[in-house]
This record gives sequence, C-alpha cells and structure tokens, in this order.
Amino acid sequence: MPNPIPIQQRNTAPLPGEAPAPTRPAGEDHLITWARAFIYVWAIAWFSLVSADPDLWGHVHFGKAIVEQGAVHDTNPYSYTAEGYRWINHEWLMEVIFYGIYAVADSTGLILAKLFLGIYIIHLLSGQHFARSRNVTVYLGLFVLAVPAMSAGFMTRPHLATFLFLTWMVVVLQKFFDGNHHAIRWMPLIFLGWVNSHGGVVAGLGIFGLITFIEVVRGWKSGTRAPRLLAGAFALSCVAALIHPHSYKLWMFFYESLGRERVITEWMPVPLWTADYIHYKILATLFVLSWFLPTKKRFWELAVLTVALVYGFKHQRHTVLAVILLLPYLSMQYGHVLARLDVRPHYVRLSNHFQWTTQGVLLTFMIFFLINRWQLFSGNNYKIWVEPSVYPTYAARFMQTNHLSGNTAVPFDWGEYWIWKFPQAKVSIDGRFRTAYPQSVIDLNAAFATGRPEGKRLLTDFPTEFVLTGRHEAAHQAMESQPGWVKIYQDPISKIFVKETEPPSPALEKHQKGKLTDPTSPVPYEFPG
Repeated sequence: MPNPIPIQQRNTAPLPGEAPAPTRPAGEDHLITWARAFIYVWAIAWFSLVSADPDLWGHVHFGKAIVEQGAVHDTNPYSYTAEGYRWINHEWLMEVIFYGIYAVADSTGLILAKLFLGIYIIHLLSGQHFARSRNVTVYLGLFVLAVPAMSAGFMTRPHLATFLFLTWMVVVLQKFFDGNHHAIRWMPLIFLGWVNSHGGVVAGLGIFGLITFIEVVRGWKSGTRAPRLLAGAFALSCVAALIHPHSYKLWMFFYESLGRERVITEWMPVPLWTADYIHYKILATLFVLSWFLPTKKRFWELAVLTVALVYGFKHQRHTVLAVILLLPYLSMQYGHVLARLDVRPHYVRLSNHFQWTTQGVLLTFMIFFLINRWQLFSGNNYKIWVEPSVYPTYAARFMQTNHLSGNTAVPFDWGEYWIWKFPQAKVSIDGRFRTAYPQSVIDLNAAFATGRPEGKRLLTDFPTEFVLTGRHEAAHQAMESQPGWVKIYQDPISKIFVKETEPPSPALEKHQKGKLTDPTSPVPYEFPG
C-alpha cells in the first residue's frame, strides 16, 4: 500500500540510540558520473563507423515499399532467378524504421540513430554494473574492453535491434533474479517487438528457454513462485513470437535455415591465434578465470555464458551478443573481488584541486575523441560513406547515363545496391540470402562468382541480360573470354558485359555504334552514392 505520509514530510533522522545511516562522499558520485561519461564518449568513438553496409540500400528500399503498399511482401519481386519464390522478411519493422529515419533526416539520421542506440545500450549495461558494484576501476576496465568488442557489429543494419532487445532481456532477467519479480512481465512485449525486427529473436528465445528450463528443474519442487513465473513468462513470450506477418512460416524458415552453413564472413569462426577480436578474447578469458573466484555464482549464468561464448567463437557475428550477456556477470564477479583496487576511496581523499585535475584529464580525452569523430563526419558532410573502391558507383552511373537496364547477374554484396539503383530491373542474388532465394540459386551464383564450370548455367538457364563483375570474383576475368558476351564497360573495380543477341539489344546496338557515354566526373561519396 502507498505510504500516506508525503515524502517531503518523512522524518529521515535516526531514532534514539540508532547509528546514523552511512552516507557517500559527494566526490564518489562525481567520479562515477565522470567515469560513465567517459565510457559513453568512448562508445561514440567506436560505434561511429560511417561506411555503408552492403545491405543498407535494400533495407531502406524495402521499408519504403512496405510503407507505400501497406503490406509485407510474401514473394521475391526483385530477382529474375527467384521470381515468385517466397520471401520471409524477418526484419520488416526495422526496415520501416530505417526508411522513416532516412525520409526525415537522410543518412545523417541513420548515423545518429545508430549512435543513440549504442549509447543507450551502454547506459543500460552501466546501470546494471553500478546497481551491483560501485567499483569504478572494474567498470572502466570492463567497458573499455567491451565497447571495442561490440563495435564491429555496429553497422546500420537491422541486427541492431537484436542488440537492443537482448540488452532489455538481460536487464529484466537480472532484476527478476535480484528479487523484482514484476519485471518479468515485460518479457512477452520484448519478444513481440524482437520477432518483427530481426531474426536474432531465435537466440533470445533460446537463451530465455535455457534459463527457464534450468530454474524450473532446480526450483519447481521447492514451491517458490520464481520458477512458475519464469515458465509463465516464457510461454507467453513463445506466443508473442508467433505474432508476425508470416506467423508460423517464419519459425519453419528458421528451423530449415539456421542449421545450414553460411559462407559469409560474419558467420566464420573467430581466429584463435591472432590479435583479431582481442578484446573479446580478453573478456572470454576473464569469464574462465571467474570460475576460480570465491564468489557466489548462478548456475544458469554459467550455462548461458558458456554457450554464448562458444557461439561467439564459432560465428563472428555472435561476439556482440556474448559481450552483452557477459558484462553484468563480470561486473558482479570482479566488482567485489577487486574492491581494494577501486579508485573511489583514493579519489575522495584527494583535495578539490586534485579532483578537478582528474576531471580535467578525463574531459581532455573526451574532447579529443569527440573532435576526432566530428572531423570524420564533417569530411563526408555528415552522411554515410559510400566508397567507390568498394561499391560499383561508377558502373551504376554508366548504366544510368546510357539508360541501360535489365536482368543483371551481380556479386552477392552488390545486389541490394543494384536494386536501389535500378528498381525496375532484377538481380541474380542479393544479401537477403535464404530469406528470398532457394539454395539451388544461391549455390549457382556462388559457382559463377568462383569460376566453377557449373556457374555458367546462370548465363544459359536464366534470362540474364547483363553481367556485373567485381575484381574480387573469379568471374571478373572469366567473362572476358565467355562466348556470346561483350564487355561494354570497365573501371578499376568492376566490368559490365552484355549478351549478344540477334537482332542486337538496345545496349548492344549502342555499343556497336559507339554511342555509349562514359562520364568521367567524380561520383558523390554520400549515401546512396
């Protein structure tokens, strides 16, 4: 029941004979505030990658189509090799959000939204640390490692939603196990938003399910409410995870797809004996060392974190998820064990002048990082960076200048860029991968890109009109001697070939008559390029 005495009228003085409540020196709170501010700026420095992700063009374009049509596509309308094939869009909500931000604030808005989300995640995890331990030294040590370990995943992509929802889930679970059982009521809403935003919901539901199973097995017979509340919240979360435009078909797709191998860099293992992912490796080592600390440990945390770290080493894209899960646990374990190393007691004993000096040093570092990021943004007019050495911006301008368009065989990473540039044409493959393409088409495009003989069926069995090759593909050289195809364009990173037909196609006819124009002026570096 609410207290009938207004807060401002309560007597907070100690009762006779009662020791006064301990108070914290003001300098201690100031130090924590400065430490958190430093980590937030540190996050800005690491999360502010401005290079365009290969799928960003598609996400914005698909979001626009959903808004204009008022529905999510059921089939793939952007490919001539998989036309009419089912399209399971598990990222539709984030694509709508991306389009909304882009329509209002251009790619500058997308950068700012990504930074805000990253800082918010760090803010939530920082709050978890200081709710359990006020150890500033451990906080700075862990988060200085964690932010770079997370930064590789902070491209403008829908999987940012998984980082956010996973963090919310971690906060809710920690509050629940710390005694706030009402917090678990948020879990079904988290999964409702998650399932419509990104396929990482599979990992989230798996983690929640594992925790629930462990706690139910350990505590069901004890008669306590916690296992039953967890089981109920998990059941409702499973129901919420079915509320999606594709409903149960989404989960059928997950079941069929996630176990298959993906020859994509982010799905490759973390290399063990190199300095790559060094921050993640250090955090993983701290987890292993924590097993030997004389501290209390929750069995479900050890189980979940072990699984998460294994998957993080197995797939590079899962390292960020493992770090988010690790931080609350490591904060609790090392915050108390390393209490003697905490700088707070030493800081509060300093004179005001020395405290100001410490704050000035932190402020200097923060200003340096912010100026560095500001210069990076201003160098590209505060827009996402589209590098002509990475994307076929000159090739696209050549096609647009000469009013050429048609079914185009493209490299995997350039598919969604080409969809943006030529929305009325169709591509052979793009980053939607198994969500919109059958495995046979994926394999055929991979064979073509790597120069295997069976890949030529992409040119003979499908109505391919143009071929765009990248210098990173074996097809880049193989097409030079491919019978029935003529090169009409090349630049340092790409070539375009057109199919020989009789009578000649408009593109071939223009080439034969020397009427194709090759603009030489620089292309813009700003998204969309």
